[in-house]
Amino acid sequence: ALRIFRVVHGESHGNVAAALGNLGGIYQQQGKVEEALATHKQELRIARRVHGNESKEVADALNSVALCLKEQGLYDRAMEKYEEAHAMYRSLYGEDHESVAMVLGNMAALLKRQGKHAE
Repeated sequence: ALRIFRVVHGESHGNVAAALGNLGGIYQQQGKVEEALATHKQELRIARRVHGNESKEVADALNSVALCLKEQGLYDRAMEKYEEAHAMYRSLYGEDHESVAMVLGNMAALLKRQGKHAE
């Protein structure tokens, strides 16, 4: 599907970004964290071009990049991406939204992994 979307729509299209997001998720499920990270970074670049710097698609891609960084033990970089996604979700939806809760849960899981239970 990704190849077809690239041929039909070109590189900078929402369908290409969405397909990359799906592929990155598959890589994550397979434990291929480096491939997942590279794929989600591509997704993020395209999402920013297509949707601007503040959109659900960009926030979702930031969250996916953060998950990969966390799995690689790059906790500070992961937290930066989570914080960016959190701010974006809050701006888009307000505080009481499932996407805000999801990213807060991911941030809490990262802090727990680092042994920062009090935070």
